Order: sequence, then C-alpha cells, then structure tokens
Amino acid sequence: MFPASFIPYLTKLIAPKLTEVIAQHVAKMFKLPQILDYMELPNDADKRIDKLETQIQMIAEDSHPRQDFDERIVKLEEFEQQVRRKKAFKRKDG
Repeated sequence: MFPASFIPYLTKLIAPKLTEVIAQHVAKMFKLPQILDYMELPNDADKRIDKLETQIQMIAEDSHPRQDFDERIVKLEEFEQQVRRKKAFKRKDG
C-alpha cells in the first residue's frame, strides 16, 4: 500500500497521461480527425457551391445593370417639387 501522502503525487502524475490516452481512444473510436477534416477543409460540395455563387453573381450583374442612383434620386426630388407646386399637372401649351 502507498502512504496517503503519495496519493496526490500519483494523481498528478497519472491523471494527465490517463486523460490523454482516453481522449486519443475516443477520437479514434468516433473518427474525430476525419470529421474535423471534413468540417474544416474545403471539399467537393464547397467548390461546387462557390462556382454556383459566382455564376449567380455574374447573371445578376448582367440582368440588372447598375444605374446611377444619384441621378435618379435628383430627378425624383425635382418631380416631387413640381408636384408640390402643382406644375406637373399644368398644360405646357397654354
């Protein structure tokens, strides 16, 4: 038998090694390194998704060309002022 004074020393000595062995066994049993690689590293699906996202972005830019919104806002503000002054509804010929 070990004296009671050796038990904390043995616990400090054995516990870290025992925890490491148990963690390695559990990781091997559940294939955790493979799961982590699948989650963190880009795979085939990620590459296909990236390709589709770039295609969608290109299609969106082609179908909706960017317009100068500042010019449109200025024109809308001018029209609003004309409506407020009721000039938009007046006849131009008379």
